[in-house]
Formats: sequence, structure tokens, C-alpha cells
Amino acid sequence: MSFADVAAAWLGYAVITGACVVKLPQIYLMVKNRSAEGLSETSAALDAIAASSFSYYNLLKGFPISGWGEQGIVAVQATAVLLLIWMYRDGISLPVRFAALVAWIAASIFLLNEGHKEDYKYILVILGTSPTFMTAISRIPQIFLNWQNGHTGQLSAITFFLQFLGSVARFLTTLQIMGKDVLSLVSHATGAVFNLIVVLQIYFQSTSSSKAVRPCKSIAVAMTTDKEV
Repeated sequence: MSFADVAAAWLGYAVITGACVVKLPQIYLMVKNRSAEGLSETSAALDAIAASSFSYYNLLKGFPISGWGEQGIVAVQATAVLLLIWMYRDGISLPVRFAALVAWIAASIFLLNEGHKEDYKYILVILGTSPTFMTAISRIPQIFLNWQNGHTGQLSAITFFLQFLGSVARFLTTLQIMGKDVLSLVSHATGAVFNLIVVLQIYFQSTSSSKAVRPCKSIAVAMTTDKEV
């Protein structure tokens, strides 16, 4: 094994380790302020589906976990963010959304059980290509919402910056570990570009975001005080 292979493998494991905490800052902000202000439900849902689909693709293709393992962790954390949005946002129909979640879990079980069979080889193509489009589409509603609101609300700069770094690192490791798999390369490159756009929005709209988040913190404190009383 060459030095490049060893370095790529270790970088891959570093990305997986980083993925264990990548969305925790976002989850912490939401729980702390009891708010999903500024977060797009569509983006969160597509983020979870994209990460899951990419994990299924690599698992069925038999690629080493060092080349994609963080996607499974991101899928779990992205689902947690989605559930928090449902919890903290008013006017959401929970029965419909939980029914959709159960349907996705059932579809996932089917994909993992049948996706490796020759009769379902088209599934691999779908799983390999869909994350690229979903990654782009998942960020577009969030980017548009940030622009429309004039602030980024509860979005965590740490989370999106780590996701940007992870996408760049994954692009490099894919070149070395996974035989330059085109679908994977395009997916990681797309993720890097759109995550960078959100990071820049958070940076340039930081002043407006602080003003927007302040009322949410006041409400959260009031709710906590009421419970204590």
C-alpha cells in the first residue's frame, strides 16, 4: 500500500470522526433556544435523505467504510435536526410527517435488502446520482430562505464550515480510495460549493442574525421560567 493510500485512509477516518460532531452545534443551538428560526424544513429533510442514499450506494457497491462512513452518521444527525424542526415549529402536521418518515424507513430496508440483486441494478444508479441533486436542492431552499429573511437565524456556522471541510476532504480521499468514482466526486464537489455559500451567508449576515435570534432567546427564557414557577 502506497503512502498516498495510507494518508487517504487516515484522512477518511478523520472525516468520519469529525462527522460524529458535525451537526451537534446546530442541534445544541436549537435545543438551547427552543427555536428552529431560520432553518428550512425542506433542506433538512433532503439533507437526511441525501446522506442516507449515499450511504446505501456505497454500502451496496462494497466500498470501504473509510471512504463514506461519515454519511451514515450525518444521516442520523440530519434526521435529529428535522425532528427538532417539527418539534419547535408551529402549524406543522405531525401525523403526515411521521407517516412519511415511516415510509422512508420501509423504503430503506427494501433498498438494502434488494439493491444488490441484478434485477434491481438500476437502484444503484438512482442511489448514486440522486444525492448530488438532493445535496444541491437541499441547500437551495436554505440559501433562498437566508436571503429572503435577511438573516440566518439559528444556523450554526461551525456545522456548515465542518461540512464544507468534510466535502473537500472527501473529494480528495475519493480520488485515492474509490477509484475516481465519478458519481461520488460530483456529489462531494457539489456539497462543498453549496456548504461554502451558506458559510458565507452566515458570516456576512451575522449582525442581522444576532438581532433575529434575540427574541427567540427571550421566549425560551420565559418558557423555562414559567415551568420553574
